[in-house]
Amino acid sequence: MDKIDDSRKKINEIDAKLAALFERRMEYVRMIALEKAQAGKAIFDPGRENAVLERTAALIKDAGLRDYAADFFRDMMEISKRYQSDIIPMIQAPGTFEIPNGGKSGYQGTRGSYTEQAFIRFFGEGSKPEAYENLEELFNAISTGVIAGGVAPYENSSTGGVNAVTDLLRKHGLYIKAETEIRIEHCLLGVRGALLRDIRYAYSHPQGLSQCSGFFEANRGIAECSYANTAFAARDVAAWGKKENAAIASKRCAELYGLDIIRENIQDNNRNKTRFILISPDPSPAPGASKTSILFTAGHFPGALYKILEPFYEGGINITRIESRPNPRRSFEYYFYLDFNGSIEEDRISGAMEKVRQSCGYFRILGSYKVM
Repeated sequence: MDKIDDSRKKINEIDAKLAALFERRMEYVRMIALEKAQAGKAIFDPGRENAVLERTAALIKDAGLRDYAADFFRDMMEISKRYQSDIIPMIQAPGTFEIPNGGKSGYQGTRGSYTEQAFIRFFGEGSKPEAYENLEELFNAISTGVIAGGVAPYENSSTGGVNAVTDLLRKHGLYIKAETEIRIEHCLLGVRGALLRDIRYAYSHPQGLSQCSGFFEANRGIAECSYANTAFAARDVAAWGKKENAAIASKRCAELYGLDIIRENIQDNNRNKTRFILISPDPSPAPGASKTSILFTAGHFPGALYKILEPFYEGGINITRIESRPNPRRSFEYYFYLDFNGSIEEDRISGAMEKVRQSCGYFRILGSYKVM
């Protein structure tokens, strides 16, 4: 035991040094984030990341540790990117995107919704968007040219992809031009003077409800009531004026609709975020694109999906999301949606896509876009 205790003591000493070095490293990561925000550059730089991994692997003298060291530094870079993605929105000036030809743009929801926050991130406070009751109306407006673009939720870090948006992208033949992440901080909102013991019904979007499962487990007397949108729920709870009703929505909704915040941050995951996408009929890659999404179908034979994914491995392309959705025209057949780091304008990406295209029954690029 003495030898184990001695080794643990040494590890503790090394960890203390690592902690100090971690803080120092993250300070430089923050400085780089500031520069990226000012220059409008993407967080992810695959060339830089590969170069770092190669350089650090060469510094490891014990060949048996090189793979572990690569994992260590890869995790460190993921943490750095996550840190940058958290702080860049705080310092990045909104309104980067201009609406083509002075046209209109919109989002699904109403004032106070998380989607409205994402819209402001894209277009700025001074913009005057069209608000649509549901996603189908938003996508119809974009595909028919009533508006030039729109903002919709795409994926949540706790509950996964927003299936309706995924399906509508395919149905309407639209494209992704940009994405941003919004931190989701759910509050239980009630009419003035309402207390937790008064609440019998909590209204919110189904994903909002599922993201607060722990709260409902602890408060079983409150019924979960599905609603089209978190902000719609807050608006209507205020209009009904009854203490038994509450909404699960943002703090901003409390301010907009004159509601009391009964409980703050009731979501299960305090790092809960939602990806929002800017949708357009324009298929061209966005300037500064660092991410790409594709849609495809695979054949029914052994190794069909493997053959499609193989070029990603060969090209060192990082897949960040893959999901399947039923093909409404063919029973028990599926579309696959895949996101990965990189732009279609990169040679290694375009080369890989040509190989992927040859192995697919159906293939479409949903967009190469900028991450804000």
